[in-house]
Amino acid sequence: MITRRWFTASLAAAPALRAVDALSADPFLVELGPEQVVAENLPWPYLFQGRNGGTAVFGHERWPKGGKYPIHRIARSFDGRRTWQEFAQLSERGRGPLTEGTAVQLHDGTCLLFDVHGESAGNHRYEAYVWPSRDEFRTLEKPELFSLVLPEADAGGFDDRGEPVSRLYFRRSVAELPKGDLLACGYGWFQGDQTPVEYQAKMRKMRSFLLRSADRGRTWQYVSTIAAGPVEQEGFTEPVLLRLTKGKRAGRLLCQMRTGRENPIYQCESDDDGATWSAAYPLWWTYSRWGRRREIVGTDPDLCEMSDGTLVMSFGHKPDYRDHGNYVAFSVDQGQSWRQVTQISAGLTQAYTGIREVAPGELFVVYSKTEETQITRYRQARYATMGRSLRVRRA
Repeated sequence: MITRRWFTASLAAAPALRAVDALSADPFLVELGPEQVVAENLPWPYLFQGRNGGTAVFGHERWPKGGKYPIHRIARSFDGRRTWQEFAQLSERGRGPLTEGTAVQLHDGTCLLFDVHGESAGNHRYEAYVWPSRDEFRTLEKPELFSLVLPEADAGGFDDRGEPVSRLYFRRSVAELPKGDLLACGYGWFQGDQTPVEYQAKMRKMRSFLLRSADRGRTWQYVSTIAAGPVEQEGFTEPVLLRLTKGKRAGRLLCQMRTGRENPIYQCESDDDGATWSAAYPLWWTYSRWGRRREIVGTDPDLCEMSDGTLVMSFGHKPDYRDHGNYVAFSVDQGQSWRQVTQISAGLTQAYTGIREVAPGELFVVYSKTEETQITRYRQARYATMGRSLRVRRA
């Protein structure tokens, strides 16, 4: 069983993680704060940071055998992430609130928490629930249905457990445009997506696509395919979307996507609110003063723009890749290149992360961690969601 005492002892015994290698001319000094337990038995965290200081971590702890939906939990903090409290599930909230969808705070302060699972309702329509909050998730209002319309979708298939599903996935990011429309990412299968996944033959490789809403997230229409094709192990999945607000590329959309358990994260860009996208390409970082490069391999990337315009991405390594741990990387040119991959945790992890700026120059990152060391047992291990601050300043 994971305990706070074990995590404290493991942190004290672990070697310090080096944030800066002088030989690679890294642009930042990164100070890693102490780890803290955000929620025990919560391997897949998603992080929300409100403008008034509320922080929430939405996660699920496990899938019941043969179950259609995982078991979900929420941890919240309203004291600067010093303490965390669980959000009790109430029957009037239906089967949620669910996680691995997305949460957004609109310009008027309203927060919306979207379910990830868009279930087929027939006639190319997919439905899920959204939970509004007026107080950064201190309380939740009753859920409302929201719907997606995707004329080319083919949602019947199998997930990575080999279980049959009839759904698309509403995933990770919602961005509010200046005039109030919302953009969001999804992923799943369209007609013609038939390539099997390497490690789960029943499952097909997926694509990522963009959706738009003109009614505060109640109905969504298909805008464009962000990236498609039978690349790497899984195709293009688990997209994260960021709309730049600073610099000469303000208004540009960046999308990063998982492509497999052992494969690089891919990125593409749009300068017309997602109507068209650049070709997706794998990310690399230069680790040597001699110009040598490595792929940025990981799952479920997250993105944030800091107050000075620096971009930060977080990601983790599945045990398949063997280079265990969770990481962040930085961009000083608005996503044109990525530098200074920095390890923020070591050991086995489910490799799902979240990152947000909580004060100028200060990031908060969440990730999962276990005391299990045997790779063959990582699926059976108990994980805790951990959090820590990162202070970032120019070197």
